[in-house]
Amino acid sequence: MKPGLRHRLSREDRAKVSGRRRPAARPALRLPALSGTALRLLGGALGVVIVVAVLAHRLGGRGGLPEGGEGAVDEDLAAWCVEVELAARDAAAALGLRESWIMRFEPGSTGGDSVLTVMEFRFPGDLHKEVLNLAMTRAVESLGGGIVRGVEHSAARVELEVARRGVMTHRFVLQRYSGYRRHAGRLALVIDDFGRASQATLDAFVGLGIPWTATVIPGTPSATRQARWFSARGVCLLVHMPMEPEAGEEWELGEGALYTTTARDDVDALVAAALSEVPGARGLNNHMGSAATADPDLMRALMRALADRGLFFLDSRTIASSVAAAEAERAAIPWAERDVFLDPEDDPEIIERQFASALDRARRTGRAVVIGHPRANTLTVLQRRIPQAREAGFEFVTVDRLLNRPGRRP
Repeated sequence: MKPGLRHRLSREDRAKVSGRRRPAARPALRLPALSGTALRLLGGALGVVIVVAVLAHRLGGRGGLPEGGEGAVDEDLAAWCVEVELAARDAAAALGLRESWIMRFEPGSTGGDSVLTVMEFRFPGDLHKEVLNLAMTRAVESLGGGIVRGVEHSAARVELEVARRGVMTHRFVLQRYSGYRRHAGRLALVIDDFGRASQATLDAFVGLGIPWTATVIPGTPSATRQARWFSARGVCLLVHMPMEPEAGEEWELGEGALYTTTARDDVDALVAAALSEVPGARGLNNHMGSAATADPDLMRALMRALADRGLFFLDSRTIASSVAAAEAERAAIPWAERDVFLDPEDDPEIIERQFASALDRARRTGRAVVIGHPRANTLTVLQRRIPQAREAGFEFVTVDRLLNRPGRRP
């Protein structure tokens, strides 16, 4: 974390955060007369003790320093700041706040604070600010932080100051906007199997005018070109990794696929090769894979490869016995699962029913991950139904906004 982002508390405030009372003053210690050399040695030793004590305090009393010293402390705090912002966004979304209602201001930016990151959460008139306040507090506390100060400026505005281990990091501003309307549910639309589609098809899906997610199959004729095209237009991009299906299914996976017989030491290299063909990918999901995703050893090796690269996994759920989510949780990487297949058959009536099912699930649970394919009938249904869904209050987001995160849930 940059030095400019660190906001030190006063001694009194640090005592409040840590729960310790400030000790009473003690009488000065009188030292016997010492020679100049002895004083210099004593001064150096005291300096080391003071530095260690200060760092130990900044680490919140964790008996000892992490490897890497001060840099490691800053990196740890910076990573925590990312996590707490995601947790706060997820908590707000669970209450129906839309993505566009959450503003973030870097320290020193216009509308921000000189040293703290400011996040403004705009909430509608039908949501009590106390409910949002409690949700923010729980989100921060779930990650080991706390709200150290809260100020109610008016019935419509509250400011919360966030700290972790005595270091203040954020100011959360809760601001009511009476004309806003909460979303009816969030949907992540994922379109699989790019890499062979025509340019006209790519243009048409981008023309839907919503946040969505594209997956590209490595090894296909246009994989790299289409991946770069999507990335340049801000489309969330995944590797659609070929994986072994159950016996009896027709399949032609080509080179680079993951099989239940794949040597576990080879999985990392296969993932690296796939990512090189799909530049800009932020995660990976399975193409077929009913046998592969049910294999714990293979999934464990895959999740390790993703964890090393900071990527997430989307399970297409081609089989009910998939263990991918459990292994992703074990590897401490973010993950999601498909809720609805939009086009299990290339039939407009079936696609319509599946889209309605996705809306129903999002209305009941607050969210739905929907997977479809770049087909003409799928596109036609989406072009007609997406505007209706948005008018009804549903919000479309990229799949990375509906991830489950190890140790907590959105």
